[in-house]
Amino acid sequence: MPSFCRELAISGRVAELPVILDFVETACAAAGVRAELWFDLQLAVEEACANVIEHAYGGKGGDLVITFTARGPDVVLTVLDHGRPFAPEQVVAPDMSLPLTQRRIGGLGLHLMYQLMDEVHFDFGEGSNTLVMVKRNALADLPPGAAI
Repeated sequence: MPSFCRELAISGRVAELPVILDFVETACAAAGVRAELWFDLQLAVEEACANVIEHAYGGKGGDLVITFTARGPDVVLTVLDHGRPFAPEQVVAPDMSLPLTQRRIGGLGLHLMYQLMDEVHFDFGEGSNTLVMVKRNALADLPPGAAI
């Protein structure tokens, strides 16, 4: 059973992104996440939510639930929506070797999530989509592998 869990239910609109960032920051502080990881967790969640807003909801908004859970020394971030599902394996990875001016616009969100988090999993069910991202050994006061 997790020792720390916070949830934010919000309308999936671009204007809500600052609220989502504040939620992650507040949860990081309350859970005791190492300070150097706060930005990474915020950016991963922001990219995930921006993708849902733009692609799953077509910019029109829709229900979005973000859950922040501490499990042992790890942080688990879950983003749940009811928009259009997608096939993550079909997303073309950005060519980071190209100069910035030659890269295609977009496509960095999923790449950043994979780079910033230790695990990224998608589940597309009947009428809902769930993204689970895990950052291992994220809590400041616990040695790696310790249980709460």
